[in-house]
Amino acid sequence: MHSSFLQSRSLSEPSAAEQTPTGARNSLFAYQPIAPAIRGANPFHGTRPITLEARDGAAAGIEVVAGPGARVETLSDEATGCCAYLWGMAGHPDVARADLLRWCVGVANSADLSPLRHVVGTFVVLIDDRRTRRVRMFSDHIGLRPWFVGTREGRLVCGSDVWDIQDAGLNAGGVNYDAVASWVRYGYDCTGQSLLADYPQMGYGAVATWENGSYHEIEYAPFVGGDLRPSREDYVAGIHERMVRTFDALTGHLDQVNIALSGGYDSRYLAALACQRKHLRVEAFSVRDREAEGAAASMVAEGLGLDLQILRTDGSLWNMFAEPYHFTAGGFPMTKQLSELVALQRPGVPCLNGFVGDPILRGTLDRVEGKLEGETREELAVVFQRAQRMKHTHVRMDLLDPSTVNHCDERTLAVWRKHLARWQHTGRPFFGPTVFVRQRHFLSNNFLQHLDVAEGILPFTAWEIIQYKLQHDPACCGWETYEALFRAYFPQIAHVPHNSKMGARNDLNPKPSSATKAWAAATLRALCRSGCVPVLNRRKSIPRLIGALSGRRDVEVVAQFAYRLVMLDRRMAKSGLAFDWNAI
Repeated sequence: MHSSFLQSRSLSEPSAAEQTPTGARNSLFAYQPIAPAIRGANPFHGTRPITLEARDGAAAGIEVVAGPGARVETLSDEATGCCAYLWGMAGHPDVARADLLRWCVGVANSADLSPLRHVVGTFVVLIDDRRTRRVRMFSDHIGLRPWFVGTREGRLVCGSDVWDIQDAGLNAGGVNYDAVASWVRYGYDCTGQSLLADYPQMGYGAVATWENGSYHEIEYAPFVGGDLRPSREDYVAGIHERMVRTFDALTGHLDQVNIALSGGYDSRYLAALACQRKHLRVEAFSVRDREAEGAAASMVAEGLGLDLQILRTDGSLWNMFAEPYHFTAGGFPMTKQLSELVALQRPGVPCLNGFVGDPILRGTLDRVEGKLEGETREELAVVFQRAQRMKHTHVRMDLLDPSTVNHCDERTLAVWRKHLARWQHTGRPFFGPTVFVRQRHFLSNNFLQHLDVAEGILPFTAWEIIQYKLQHDPACCGWETYEALFRAYFPQIAHVPHNSKMGARNDLNPKPSSATKAWAAATLRALCRSGCVPVLNRRKSIPRLIGALSGRRDVEVVAQFAYRLVMLDRRMAKSGLAFDWNAI
């Protein structure tokens, strides 16, 4: 247990650490060279070759390159002739960390792939079987580690960022308009693919095989549903047992971790687990954007005897970031989240993250519009699609051509039907797509945004924890579930309320951000070009952008919404990627 220490500093302006990039690019790419004569001519700028040389002299099936900040474990297995690469954070409750990659290769090449579901973390494994000239790959069972797979001139190309693939000249295809439609409407890509039509993201819970010019995927981590309804104490005990096993598999080889300690339940649970591990040095940071966040985090830190630094904002949403927008690995602009500020405090130190904790213990994703599937009378896809649309306070669909909005809905409804059908057998078609589509491609930004700075540790995402949740009746989950867990295992913090239960102290009333005026100015300049985002109504948008530029609070959202469209338009033009907004 750590002694309690509270420190505070201001985030009214970006820290020096953020003004100067602190993390080298954490990326990975693999490709089959077009011809042996040009082997070594790496098309990915700023990466280093890490392709293994086989001891038997067998030619490499793929060339592998990594960004300067990537940590990649490698294995050359003489017995099988396989060269393997593991990128990311991975662990196994029963396999030693030093043996994990060899174990993964053995299972991936076997007839039974199911043991892979017990590998925890966020990772991608590449297996170059040079004797059979077969390439296999698999990622974590939610597919959180970005990995996009396609071909160029009949040869395999895959990697962690689609814009790098495009800029390397390896994309001959066009734009995935379904993905663009989803991003316009919801703020993320619900197709589970990417911006590039020819480079979809590898499926979740899948082992992929490339052989003789053919690519296919096999699911290795299926889920089944159930309606078990034990006592709340027994349900909590089952969750805690699995969390401890997963937590130790992910952190057993580490000596220090960071945590963004919010006023919610997920982060305090992980902080409590971390403080019980004597080998871990734990540092906690709380970004105080509202009074309740800092108050709850301070009470938890005091109860755990945990070092805590309060990072105070200036009251705005965006001034703590040098640039609030960035591009996701799938190709779309997205705003940053507060967890990046915590990662920047100690670059290189992995960050604990409570991703999907609330859906597991409080059941926050079991219902859509307040109803379970069986209580919903409309078509599930129609209800689900409606629930994904962002509110008027975050986007301004009224500024777009109405036909564009309608086409977005037509495109994405078919996508939602497909996702819901895949999870129908579990009896939880709402839960599955929300976690494995929305969470995977939207809220994962919470930790993927700082991948170049520090890795994220996500214990709640383990297959056995999600499977355990799906086997039980939704009635097992709720506020009382978390409260019972703290009473049973961490009574020293059981009295600390959730920040959302602190009344007016939890209200967020941000003051204007300097970014808003910058976005408005940049968008106004861009709209002077007739070809820039033609689906954006100039007559409606320009007066509102001028209002945002002059400091009007009621139209700040216009600057934020329009600027992200302009960002994508500019990036397309810069890369030479042909795109027609009217084709949506």
